[in-house]
Amino acid sequence: RVIVDLREFRSELPSLIHRRGISVQPVTIEVGDYILTPEICVERKSLNDLIGSLNSGRLYNQAQAMCRYYKRPVLLIEFSQNQPFCLQGKHLPSSETTSQSFVSKLILLTMHFPRLRILWCQSPYATAEIFDILKHGKEEPTVAEAQAVTEKELQDSGKSSDKYNPSPQDFLLHLPGVNLKNYTLLMRKFTSLVDMFKASEEELASAMGNAAHAKTLWEAIHVPVDCTAQKLAPQRKFRKK
Repeated sequence: RVIVDLREFRSELPSLIHRRGISVQPVTIEVGDYILTPEICVERKSLNDLIGSLNSGRLYNQAQAMCRYYKRPVLLIEFSQNQPFCLQGKHLPSSETTSQSFVSKLILLTMHFPRLRILWCQSPYATAEIFDILKHGKEEPTVAEAQAVTEKELQDSGKSSDKYNPSPQDFLLHLPGVNLKNYTLLMRKFTSLVDMFKASEEELASAMGNAAHAKTLWEAIHVPVDCTAQKLAPQRKFRKK
């Protein structure tokens, strides 16, 4: 199964995916265009769209959202069949963009988001084949999880980014038992990661509002850690000064 944003059905890619025997589930999602697995989120860009998104800064926000909510964010750059598979200046669709500036912006994007992977596909047919390979043997995505990242939550996370430090916030989101519903509750309750690590299971349950999630988190953080990690931990405060 592949979860596909409704806006993507203007392209031929969803039908090509379906032809390969993969179930296509049309859903309105706010982050990414294709959810291949619970961990893999893909933002698809044609060359025209990619250049416009880089120039406007929209791609930065999209990459930031994918990296925040998915472990394996992917930027897919898809060429059309009648388009040369290269980035030489004469083949770029925008006269305002040179190949050098285009590549420079892509490099800056990958430097800022080191977990972001870039796939270059020669055509939609090649994209469908790559999706099939990436999904092989992996867990299927669910609509509920894909829709958990709503526009409201993204707006809320944007507001909280002005108040909270992004590094410990991202670290917190990847801990077992922590999800989009309860991570802000933890940041309001505790001043830092160290403060949270010292809490009892009952205190975590009180903050998270869910005993099962609190138990999962408490068991995950009460394991032996390296001393160097303990020295760095006090600097990981949630709130900005």
